[in-house]
Amino acid sequence: MAYYVYKIFAPKRLEYVDEFEAYRDAKTFTRGMRKQLAAEDECTVRMIFASSKEQAERLLTEIREARPLGEDA
Repeated sequence: MAYYVYKIFAPKRLEYVDEFEAYRDAKTFTRGMRKQLAAEDECTVRMIFASSKEQAERLLTEIREARPLGEDA
């Protein structure tokens, strides 16, 4: 399993950026990319832990239900 970094654009369009084995390296890289984004950039940068690139893309594009109000983690 690895950490994948993606740029995510408006209609769930993904752009693969990089892959890391270590969490710390992936976190540092992702934070650096977020700092480089300009205000006019219309994307977000996300890191996800997955077994493959295909699974990472599937997880990033799936629609998740909101947690019920009042429910603790």
